[in-house]
Amino acid sequence: MIELEQHHRDWLAEEIALLTSDVELLTPSQWAERKRYLPSSVTAMPGHFSFDVCPYMREPLDCLSVDSPVREVTLMKGVQLCATTALAENAIGYFIEHVKTAPMMLATADDQLAKQRLESNIIPMLQHSGLDDVIKSSDEKNPRKTGRTAKRVDWGGGGFLLPYGAKSPSKLRSTSIRVLLNDEVDGWPDTIGKDGDPLVLVRGRTEAYESSRKIANISTPLLEGSSKIKERFLAGDQRYYYVCCLNCGHAQTLRWRRTDPTTGVVSGIVWELTEDGVLVPDSVRYICENPDCSHPHTNDDKTKLLSPEHGAQWIPTAVPQSPDHRSYHINALYSPVGMQTWAACVQKWLAAWDEQANRPRDKGKLQVFYNNVLGETYKPTGDRVREQDVSPHRRTFYRFGEIPNKTAAEKCGSPILVLTCAADVHKAELPTAVFGWTRGRRAFLIDYWRLTGNAELLDDEGTWGALRELLEQKQYVADDGKQYRVALTLLDSGYQTDQVYQFAADYAAGVFPIKGREYPPKSATAREFSEMTTPMGTRAYLITVDFYKDRWSAALKRNWDGVGDQPAGQFNAPSDVTDDQLKELTVEVKKEVVEQGTNRHIGYKWHRPSGAANELWDLLVYNNAALDLLAWDLCRGTLGLEQVDWTSFWDFLEEHQPFFTT
Repeated sequence: MIELEQHHRDWLAEEIALLTSDVELLTPSQWAERKRYLPSSVTAMPGHFSFDVCPYMREPLDCLSVDSPVREVTLMKGVQLCATTALAENAIGYFIEHVKTAPMMLATADDQLAKQRLESNIIPMLQHSGLDDVIKSSDEKNPRKTGRTAKRVDWGGGGFLLPYGAKSPSKLRSTSIRVLLNDEVDGWPDTIGKDGDPLVLVRGRTEAYESSRKIANISTPLLEGSSKIKERFLAGDQRYYYVCCLNCGHAQTLRWRRTDPTTGVVSGIVWELTEDGVLVPDSVRYICENPDCSHPHTNDDKTKLLSPEHGAQWIPTAVPQSPDHRSYHINALYSPVGMQTWAACVQKWLAAWDEQANRPRDKGKLQVFYNNVLGETYKPTGDRVREQDVSPHRRTFYRFGEIPNKTAAEKCGSPILVLTCAADVHKAELPTAVFGWTRGRRAFLIDYWRLTGNAELLDDEGTWGALRELLEQKQYVADDGKQYRVALTLLDSGYQTDQVYQFAADYAAGVFPIKGREYPPKSATAREFSEMTTPMGTRAYLITVDFYKDRWSAALKRNWDGVGDQPAGQFNAPSDVTDDQLKELTVEVKKEVVEQGTNRHIGYKWHRPSGAANELWDLLVYNNAALDLLAWDLCRGTLGLEQVDWTSFWDFLEEHQPFFTT
């Protein structure tokens, strides 16, 4: 018995000797390479996770380690860089299994996206990384619960993950959070009603963990002046990933094509085109920026270029506002081999930019290129129609006052089927234009005058009297014998409002006051216009002028060579239109509107330089609105349709001829 007790004492002593006070601390990147498995359902490169694919993501991820002094990490990025997989998802797995106790939040643009991210990415990660058994319910009274719902994930140790959308202020303010993962923050709203900036709101949830919190901001940037991710990037130490040339070893960041203005030396991404302007994919190279080297690298060289073993590293370039904030920028040129190639990036550039004309080919695609490839904010330049854009719209086959139906029928799908009129109102003149319209909303400028006199007096013969004569007596005869009267006239009531209302009230129908607006109200039935009642009890319309200006800005930049059918939405001017008259189509510029003080992006607005004549531009807009009003009224009232059907509208005009006689 004594010997047995001694044996037990010896065994116990041995076991105690084996005990250690050491605690294994893993970094998030070490955890990821030990535990993370990527299924084929979420990636084109399935298998055990390895930073050999995206070595640039190791350092940003390890900033989220519990023993790292970094409290905030910002990543401003392009696309196809493994950012969500390597940073956000690995961080979640690390805190679930290794830290266990941390309350976490994954905040995205909206609740639906948060739910989708949970179901499509987070849950498969847990399943394929052997963490299903860690997920447990926090409800001790009901241990049968799985610990995983569409709104929450709980795990052993007391930690949990809340996937929330930035449009839900009550959720963003309701729970204290130690680890906050803000995903695609540039897609978040600027404000949420009276609750303010959601990024500030959700950041407040971490204040209870100020000494141990971890905040990660991840996003592709959008617009200059309103980018949340760029604001956070500039607040940090602004790190860039430097790679070393495989020939000379010169450290540099991967960047787009650049020509040194002093030496003329070209570096960065370069390529060759065929005689037809088509990219030669195999020609794409990255040229070392060292002028004494200029070594050309291929896309396959990226594996070695990105490797820390070859000298690649993050280098800070600024002093952060807070010493515990690191910020990183990386563009799509760093996308791993097997993902987005340099040639694919060049294709995106060529689709957005006209190399020969040295101007944007498509501004929408240009913004996508800046955001997704360069990982930079996009600053829109003022959009305007230039004089060289409008001159080609002068047609040799008709003059002012003529209706060229023979050519229209041959080239535009129909003769002119209706005439509209619009007048602007100034103190001493009424700029007035008559337009004809064919199928496809092709516009023909038929007449343009400046009726001069005293527009402050309704009995003035030079202005209101001349306009009345036009509307009541003027008849146009086309070259095929059709006879036309103006079908609908719109009068701008922004100036001399009372006179406009009184003039229009003399007509039972066919003449209406209008007032321009920048945006349609939420209650508007049609975005182009909405009906209103004047103080005199007559009908008037609010016209969304920027809608039409956007339409015609694009249309005036599209030319027709006179061969084949004319494209829909074309503008046509008579041969005797003057250069000064056409210039009136070019003076307005579309500019970004930012909020004073905050520099927050509000939107875009068409701007007319002070003193510049733009009457024909306005009258084109008003005449197009007149056509839309006619179509709206005829389709709903005569044809019994709920919305405008343009084919039915044109068919009715051609068959029943309500606006001309033969």
